[in-house]
Amino acid sequence: MRSPSLLLSLLLSVASAMAACATDMAPPPEPSRAHTFENIALGQAREMPSGDPFAEGRRGPTGGTVFDPTSAAVVEAVSYRFSLGHCGLLSPVDVDGSFWDTLDGTTAAGRPLDLEHDTEMINQTAGVIAVIGNEARFRTESGAVVRFNRHDGDREFPGCD
Repeated sequence: MRSPSLLLSLLLSVASAMAACATDMAPPPEPSRAHTFENIALGQAREMPSGDPFAEGRRGPTGGTVFDPTSAAVVEAVSYRFSLGHCGLLSPVDVDGSFWDTLDGTTAAGRPLDLEHDTEMINQTAGVIAVIGNEARFRTESGAVVRFNRHDGDREFPGCD
């Protein structure tokens, strides 16, 4: 027959080991949104996954063209190679199955970015984009950063020369 104190000691050891294992298996804390976006790297970006074929738009109520998003889902907090279209921020930004509305931006030096007149923002511009929840950030090769908010559904885009 085993001694009760030996059995109790054995049970406490097993319980302690199980508690340590449970702590080791706990998921890591989620990174903060600012920290993740601040570390968007140009050199480590993935190719954007293929979405559905481009769909023809329809005339919108203000004379523009209404499109539905066709992009595929992306992995959250991962950077992807991305280029603004011919008309810069006036072109559709279609990422993660959604269009994106421009919020604001900063230059590489940290100053507010003029989204309507800055040469990079009104022309086709290459960089990387990352999505976290309903926010996306696009970083150009020169270091300017534009913040976007997820747009629900279709969207009308103006014509561009």
